[in-house]
Amino acid sequence: MATEGIQKFLAAMEAVYGNIENLEKGVQDTWVPPPKSGGHRGRYLWTDAFGVLNFLTLYHKLNEEKYLILAKRLVLCVHDILGRTRDGKSRLPGATDENPLGGGLRIGKVEASGPDGDGQYHHYLTLWMFALNRLSIASGIATYNDQAIALAIAIHPRFFVDRTYSSARMVWKISMDMSRPLVSSQGRLDATTGFVVYRLLQAAAKEPRVLEAEITDYQKVMRLRDSVDATHDTLDLGMALWIAHWYVGEEQWADQLGENCLSAISMVYLHPYD
Repeated sequence: MATEGIQKFLAAMEAVYGNIENLEKGVQDTWVPPPKSGGHRGRYLWTDAFGVLNFLTLYHKLNEEKYLILAKRLVLCVHDILGRTRDGKSRLPGATDENPLGGGLRIGKVEASGPDGDGQYHHYLTLWMFALNRLSIASGIATYNDQAIALAIAIHPRFFVDRTYSSARMVWKISMDMSRPLVSSQGRLDATTGFVVYRLLQAAAKEPRVLEAEITDYQKVMRLRDSVDATHDTLDLGMALWIAHWYVGEEQWADQLGENCLSAISMVYLHPYD
């Protein structure tokens, strides 16, 4: 019997992915996620990354194989839609049948262009890599982590400016075909997130140093530009704490980032009038 917490969890998931709790066994292997994620052609990379992770949580908590199957089906659908051009006729430039993520993944914005148009965000891509990594671990299928690594290698140089120089920095958003920056400023935690997620991918890889060069790049930019200061934005605080928790007690940057976030939460949300 699912607990009240799990029931609320399922209700939230069903708002996006339909009546998953009562899917019959024969339907699971052919399930197609409904177009409710809020993105182009029904898929939005950020939402669906959390969707994969939530399916894995349900698989872990309820020990029901169908949720692992649904996570795999969602990954397949995202790769088929967001790994292709907006008209769906071809893979993104750089991708092939053998390397379907070689062209990155579109955000899935509804509009093709404009200030909030489609493109590729580093922080969405790294979250998707993490989802693939967790699916690989949960399923025991190395292919998913291999896909995450292929995506990591493909997108990494596209987000860097002067990558080989001491002044290296990152950009926040690039075009759908990864040919040019769309937003040239650097995301506050992009380098730190890359540093953490790429290390997780490498730890699960067959080749122990497959992402060593990329990890070194992120570490360099972290030292130059990424800040351990906390903001008062709830999403930023949550993601910063999640990033930091992987290395708290082991690395100084993680300890400092975690402490600063907890202090900000205490000051603004627990003691707003102090």
